[in-house]
Amino acid sequence: MSSSYFDLDDLPGPSNRRSTNREVYVSALDSGYGASVYSEEEPERPTLVSRNTMPLPSVPGTMLSGGSEENTQRLLQFQVQQLHYNENRAALARAITTVMNILKELQSTNREWPAQYPAFSPGNGAVEKLTPPTSTSDRPSHLRRVATDLPFPSSNQDKSTLVSPSPSSEVPRLMSSQLSHEFNVLKLDLKLGAVSPVELVQSLEKSAIASLLDGKISQALKHLLSLRERIEDTASKVLVTGDLNAGKSTFCNALLRRNVLPEDQQPCTNVFCEVLDAQINNGVEEVHAIPHGSTYNRHDERTYDVFPLSQLERLALSPEIYMLLKVYVDDKRPPEQSLLRNGVVDIALIDAPGLNMDSMQTTAVFARQEEIDVVVFVVSAENHFTLSAKEFIWNAAHEKAFIFIVVNRFDNIRDKNRCSRLILEQVSKLSPRTYDDSDDLVHFVSSNKVRIPEPDDNDDGDDNGDNGNGGPNNDDDAVDFERLERCLRNFVLEKRAISKLAPAKTYLLNVLGDLEALASYNEELSQNEVQRLKDELARIAPAYEATLQNSVKISEDVDASIEKLVASVYEHTRYKLEHVIAEIGAKTYVEYPGIFSVYSYAADTRDAMLHSIQQSVVECEEFARKRTTSGYNVLKNLGLRHFQGTAYYTEKIFNNGLMFSRRKDLLARGSVSAPIEFTDYIDLEQKEKVSGLGMSMTIATVAGTGVLGLPSAVVGGVVNASSIIGLRNLRKWVVPALGLVLLCGAVYVISDIPNVVPRKLAKKLKRELESVDYIHANSDRIASECRKVLKYPSEDLRSAFQQMLDEQATQKNERAKQMSHAEESLRYFSRLHKDSRSNFNMISKFDLEGVLAGSHVEV
Repeated sequence: MSSSYFDLDDLPGPSNRRSTNREVYVSALDSGYGASVYSEEEPERPTLVSRNTMPLPSVPGTMLSGGSEENTQRLLQFQVQQLHYNENRAALARAITTVMNILKELQSTNREWPAQYPAFSPGNGAVEKLTPPTSTSDRPSHLRRVATDLPFPSSNQDKSTLVSPSPSSEVPRLMSSQLSHEFNVLKLDLKLGAVSPVELVQSLEKSAIASLLDGKISQALKHLLSLRERIEDTASKVLVTGDLNAGKSTFCNALLRRNVLPEDQQPCTNVFCEVLDAQINNGVEEVHAIPHGSTYNRHDERTYDVFPLSQLERLALSPEIYMLLKVYVDDKRPPEQSLLRNGVVDIALIDAPGLNMDSMQTTAVFARQEEIDVVVFVVSAENHFTLSAKEFIWNAAHEKAFIFIVVNRFDNIRDKNRCSRLILEQVSKLSPRTYDDSDDLVHFVSSNKVRIPEPDDNDDGDDNGDNGNGGPNNDDDAVDFERLERCLRNFVLEKRAISKLAPAKTYLLNVLGDLEALASYNEELSQNEVQRLKDELARIAPAYEATLQNSVKISEDVDASIEKLVASVYEHTRYKLEHVIAEIGAKTYVEYPGIFSVYSYAADTRDAMLHSIQQSVVECEEFARKRTTSGYNVLKNLGLRHFQGTAYYTEKIFNNGLMFSRRKDLLARGSVSAPIEFTDYIDLEQKEKVSGLGMSMTIATVAGTGVLGLPSAVVGGVVNASSIIGLRNLRKWVVPALGLVLLCGAVYVISDIPNVVPRKLAKKLKRELESVDYIHANSDRIASECRKVLKYPSEDLRSAFQQMLDEQATQKNERAKQMSHAEESLRYFSRLHKDSRSNFNMISKFDLEGVLAGSHVEV
């Protein structure tokens, strides 16, 4: 495993194994079993063999003696198991890669489309169908003894008095009832006062949940990478952990049969101590102290400080300086008794600080357990499992279904049966698989009762009943510890498929179970979302089409109504003005004041005529106001009918008095002045002139008769006489007669002024108004004002329809886009659900201890 704590170059091999007894390594398929046989021959490089050949057995050297058929069968069985181990290891490595790819895809998808996190609460019926299958085929199998297992002395505990397995204990932790409502690896651990995690998850935004889930996925990817490296590593790492003062260091010393690690009644191990075989370090016993921030390399002394073993106690109390102590110890016991020098694989025994020492140390222990293969949890028989112990075991159970539990200081308990029953009851809840194999995995011992020989003891002596190997004394405590040792060796060495591969399988099943639950939940949500969006689109699309058609129709009707109203106003104004202007000279506007006020008479007459025309224009404007007000009310009612109660349309106040306040009439602007001229008093047109002269003669005759006082007969006689008198005599009378005629004409002109002035001014005004196209200009002005005024409510109505159309179109497009995303999400989570289920079923079928189906061995 790649880690700042370990050196991959320190694996067993001919280059770094130096001992007085030379070893021959014959390895089968790089299984990690690395069988060793002590011999005087030179070491040979490992030999790889194919599946169809039979390598030398990878079992302790004591089993190679003899050539009986029974030994041959055992050797064949070991070889098949080694082949099966490599098959499972390769399959698990491929499965890890597959699951990592699935997680990476989920992480990428989660960043684009945040996944919903199911906040299940107890009793939620939806949980059951999201729970991974609980059939027996999906559960990790029980530990099975191999053919080389030696008969162990039975424990002195009465198992008949212990708690019997409950139905839920037959199901792995992944499928247990406690976990049917929560996740394992991808669980979001949220805590905020008294708020429950369910309520807290439900109160978070999607982006916050997606961010938390992204972090969990990153942690899972990192751990899977470590798992893949760990199963490829031929060495095994055993972590000895537990609560403070549980006797971890005493237990490690008992396993080593040496007082290597510091012991005391108070905590004395504050730094991780990794005990390794001194042969890896060229047979030199010493301590390599690795400072914080340094990456250990045994071949580079700059990465660590070297101390003798006598300084270990002082170093173990310096966590502020060193993060890890690599303790190289020379175990001279034979391979069948030594755990470190076992003749099979390299073992690293890691003594961890107490869990409840402080938060930083506890966190470090929690993180460190993810890097090791086997957890040996030491619990005090006096205190049982504390909260920190339970939390650690729950956390470790994410990948380790089997945990080796050592109940230490059992000799201090008076009621041992009750203690055993209570401990096993807690184990059944914390780790069901460990409870199922409690005979092999749960041990009640007293580590301080193990006899550890003094340094000057004779290794060949046999006076203490321990065969000179520092073994336990021959009593119940010694027998129990000896049985613990053999079970631990069996679990770490001979059952490497369980201790080495089972954690990877368990973690993969946990991850895939979480993925399946997450995918199933999001698949159902996506299906509901797709259906909801389809329903909304089915509602929005027709409404949008109806609004569009209604908008077009109403817009056309409004335009037509406005144009009709404007046309009626235009025609009314034109008709009114034409009639007024046509009749402008047909009536008397001002009373004639006499010859001496003739100019003022003409000016007053002109102004009266212009006022009459302007008054008619005002009447036309008033008519236009009324019609415009009526049209505005129609548009307003139309808007209120369609948009009342919405923000699309706002009723505005219309003040028709402001109409025509800017665009004035031409007369009002002074564009038509009609100045008074002399010719306005005399009508010189031919027809009227002749009739005027005749009238003048008549007037002159009448006037002459009247003036001279002569009778008509006399005047007639004079005329008759003139014809008799002759032309010469008549000339004498021409001048007086002409004067008389002119006088009569002047009298006529003066007397006709009251008639001529209105007539002449009316004609002048008509010509001038016609020259400026007065009727059309005013009609168009008034009609344009109406169109302008009605334009605002019509535009408001169109704007309201357009806003509604835009909003409906936006909703339609958003729903279509959301449905596209939801359908894509549905396809992804359906595929994720299917892939998680298929991979879960495939990995569940891995029989780590069984024989490959259809496999055979040729000798």
